[in-house]
Amino acid sequence: MTDDAVPRPLVLLGEEFRRMCTEVDTRMDAAPFRSATLYDIHELLDEHLPLLTTHVAGFGEEIEEGLGHLTHEPDSYFRRIARRMSSHLDAILDGYDDVRSLDANAEDYTGWSLLVEIYEETLFQIHLWLDEVVDFVDDPVAVLKQRGIPPGGTLNLRLQMEPPPQFDRLTRWLNRRGLALQAAQEEEFGKALQRSHTQGLVAGALFGWWLGSR
Repeated sequence: MTDDAVPRPLVLLGEEFRRMCTEVDTRMDAAPFRSATLYDIHELLDEHLPLLTTHVAGFGEEIEEGLGHLTHEPDSYFRRIARRMSSHLDAILDGYDDVRSLDANAEDYTGWSLLVEIYEETLFQIHLWLDEVVDFVDDPVAVLKQRGIPPGGTLNLRLQMEPPPQFDRLTRWLNRRGLALQAAQEEEFGKALQRSHTQGLVAGALFGWWLGSR
C-alpha cells in the first residue's frame, strides 16, 4: 500500500479496526469473575488450542479477502468483512475470558497461566496490526516514513503473526507434567505420559499450521 490517496474501503475498514482496538483494550483490562474450578488441564488445552487457532486463521483469511478486493467491491462488502473479522476476534476474547475465569490448582497453575499468556500474546499481535492499519489510514506518509519506506514505496498491510513464545514453554511443561503423573501413579504411567506427549505434538501442529496458513 503506497502513500497515494487511501482507498475508501480501507478507510471504512480502518474505522471498524479502531472500534476493534477499543474492544480489545476494554476486554483485556476487565478481569472476569472467577466462576469455576479447573479440573483437567488437558481437557482445557484440547478445547482452547484448536479454538484459538481456528479463529486466528479465520481472522487472517478475512483480511486476505478484503485486501484482495480493495478496488472493485461496494461498501457493504467490506462491512461484511469487518463483521466477520469482529466475530473471530470476539471468539478469541471470549476464549480468553473463559480461561481467565477458572481457578487452577497448584499442579496445573503453570499450564493454565501459560495458556492465558498465549491468548494475551495473540491479542497483542492482532491489536498491533489493527493499530498499524489505523495509523496508515490516518497518515500514510508518516507511517511510511516511520517504517523507513521512501515516498511512493509500498507498505505490506497483511497480517503476519509469530507463534507466542509461551507455546514452547507450555509444551515442555506438559511433558514434565506427564512425568510427574508417572511418578505419582505408576499404574497410570502409559496413559498419562502418552496423553501429555500427544498434547504437545497436537499443539505444535496447530501453531505450525497457523503460521503456514498466513
